[in-house]
Amino acid sequence: MPLLAEIENWLKSRPTAQGVNSLQALREQVNKDIIDQQGIQQDASYQQSFHVAVSDGAEIEVRVYVPYSLENAEQRPALVFAHGGGWCLGNLDAWDRACRLLAETTQQVVFSVDYRLAPEFKFPTPLNDFFTAFRYIYENASRFGVDQNRVAVGGDSAGANIAAATCLMAKQHPEIKVSHQLLFYPALDATMSSKSYHQYAEGYGLESSTMVYCWDQYVQHESEKQNELVSPLLARSLEGLPDTTIFVCEYDPVRDDGERYAQKLWDMGIQVNFYLLEGMIHGAIHMLTVSPDKVNSIYRNIRM
Repeated sequence: MPLLAEIENWLKSRPTAQGVNSLQALREQVNKDIIDQQGIQQDASYQQSFHVAVSDGAEIEVRVYVPYSLENAEQRPALVFAHGGGWCLGNLDAWDRACRLLAETTQQVVFSVDYRLAPEFKFPTPLNDFFTAFRYIYENASRFGVDQNRVAVGGDSAGANIAAATCLMAKQHPEIKVSHQLLFYPALDATMSSKSYHQYAEGYGLESSTMVYCWDQYVQHESEKQNELVSPLLARSLEGLPDTTIFVCEYDPVRDDGERYAQKLWDMGIQVNFYLLEGMIHGAIHMLTVSPDKVNSIYRNIRM
């Protein structure tokens, strides 16, 4: 279908991109843009946070979003979530509203992980940070009032890449069981060989040139782009992965990554809930002020 009129008008209304003189300035700009899309009037509260020690002795923050109806419940399902932002952008504040909506609409406790960003921390550090946080939550499920048999992973864009790679890592740790993976418009192939990278290269918010920049921030060497933990779509085998929910946007350079991944999972006999968000662009889960009805329907359609 055509690009949604409200999204097309929003794209046209956006100011001409202004050059930023530092990565920090770009990060601030992107986070503000995402928060503006969500609407400042929205409730973005969370109940608590804690810190997890990672491999090099650093500590990363994890925020916890508990559905109001489950505040006093035990054995609750959980979703450990990685925010997007091309591995080098994004933060917990900008993803606050999305995580609150995920908690309330899925009725799961959402753990939002503040993994460290590239290029200061290149692959595999962001992935290892997230995996360490997932493992900590999984092993301490009873402490959080969580059912260890229902601990899922999720993310959007680069965060979905990290979530998918976490499932591949978990295959090497039989003591860990990921119950589900929830992937919003995942970027899964660093070689950028899909047709959609050319078909939607410009004019739809996220541009293919931006993805080139982001991939290059994440990996240290070109050869790493073939690593399945960088490019889960290139994994030799997806056997043993959990049931999966995938949302892709129609007008998105990474659209084909999600579609091809869904097909590979189906071919392995894995249950996949697949949704094509017609007329929508990358970053759809944040666009509450642009297309509220469509965005709210995304959250309502999540099945885990």
